[in-house]
Amino acid sequence: MRRVTRAVCAVLLLLTASFTAAPSAGAQSPPAEQSYVVDVINHSRLTLDEVNLAVARHSDPTIRLITQRRVTPGATATFNLGACSDVRQFAASAFVGSREVLHTGNINPSPSCRTQIEITQNLTVHRKAIS
Repeated sequence: MRRVTRAVCAVLLLLTASFTAAPSAGAQSPPAEQSYVVDVINHSRLTLDEVNLAVARHSDPTIRLITQRRVTPGATATFNLGACSDVRQFAASAFVGSREVLHTGNINPSPSCRTQIEITQNLTVHRKAIS
């Protein structure tokens, strides 16, 4: 089930990436640029066995999967996605055992370079850009 979900996240991002123009070959991010950060906050009563973030970047045609394991109730899984201007899209998913309890779909990055995804006690999702 997890492999199927990962594949779905990757395919969604890949399809979106194919319709997005890539930056010019000479474009590079400045070395001191702010990083894009995504926080997945677990307000549920369940320990999340796995939290995944699939990331599409302008500089890399491959969708990358970042995983954090065992996110306890009240804890936050923080993901550093790299240079803010390089993040094209991302999607989050979370699992308890083999059951997917969160899937956001594709998220466009916020100009503030930070997004919070909150999982509530009844396993609904709230997303907000942090300024």
